[in-house]
Amino acid sequence: MTTHIRYWIIFVVALMTPCNAVQAESEGQQELLFFLSGGPIYHHISAEDGLQENNFILSANVIYSYLKDDFRFLAEYILSTEESELERFELGWQVGEDTVGWVGRFHSPSRYWNSAYHHGQYLQTSITRPLIEKFEDEGGILPSHVSGLMLETTHKLQGSAGFQAIFSFGATSVIGDHELVPFDLLDASSKHKAAVDIRLAYLPDQLGEDQYGLVLNWSNLVVDGSEIAEQQGLQRVEQSIIGAYVDKHRQEWRILASLAYVANHMIKQVENQNDSFFMAYFQAEHELNPDWKIFGRVEDTADVDNSEYFKLFPNAVTERQMLGLRFDFYKNHALTVEFSKVKTQSADFDQAWLQWSAVLP
Repeated sequence: MTTHIRYWIIFVVALMTPCNAVQAESEGQQELLFFLSGGPIYHHISAEDGLQENNFILSANVIYSYLKDDFRFLAEYILSTEESELERFELGWQVGEDTVGWVGRFHSPSRYWNSAYHHGQYLQTSITRPLIEKFEDEGGILPSHVSGLMLETTHKLQGSAGFQAIFSFGATSVIGDHELVPFDLLDASSKHKAAVDIRLAYLPDQLGEDQYGLVLNWSNLVVDGSEIAEQQGLQRVEQSIIGAYVDKHRQEWRILASLAYVANHMIKQVENQNDSFFMAYFQAEHELNPDWKIFGRVEDTADVDNSEYFKLFPNAVTERQMLGLRFDFYKNHALTVEFSKVKTQSADFDQAWLQWSAVLP
């Protein structure tokens, strides 16, 4: 039985279990959402650059949540032309009024964008994600999934302000061929090692969307199938990340920005090595009216030319300048167009996206 089929069985059984509990006992609160998206992508490059000139991507993301008393359950499955994966599978219990503990597979707390939008393309304004926030199988070079334990707590400050702290510990990704590979819940004998994530955030208004945060991460990344790493004699990487982010709304404007410093201790067969680099992005969004929104983003990196770790991912984006326009129509549908100038370690090219996205019901 393939991994994808086993994942589907787990996901369907997980959906049925709370429903049976509802029939047997008192009703809980449950929600089932379908995030759909699709559209073409075009790269203005030559075939020698190693990237596909154009493609058409379709994606269906299913999120189910269940709440009864102090018990929480959440599952997320994504099926697309690019992948089929059980993204999140979480069991939670509320401890006190402002604290929830989780066990399972979840998105790394130190990746703010992913914690806010997950895989719901309709929720985010832009089509693409910054390199810092990309998932492993979408070209991300930092771990974005953890399987283990997570604790979320919020404390009220003066007025409506609040302080949020999220801590997680669990199995992280391994270094595969040109990409990171997250822990597989169905393969407990894998080589995945531990990671620790922390996010500390100040919320000016606990009912609002603004956040100012600090993120910390330490990961033990083992090499498992990377030809480039084997050529380097690399066995594993002890990676430390410290970063800060801002999510600020002011009238018709929204600013999303993040800066991260990544330090890597490269454990090699002959001689260990240290390297580090910076990653940053700044995204601005302006609501022209309730239906139309214009947005843009600048991404950049520093010191990546001297990073042996960054060289493990030759297609990773080192620079991007992007502009886009989004039109919301009907009920929970959107049409978005996005144009970018992209630079990687191996190529410079123009990129164009057109995407329809929606959430049902």
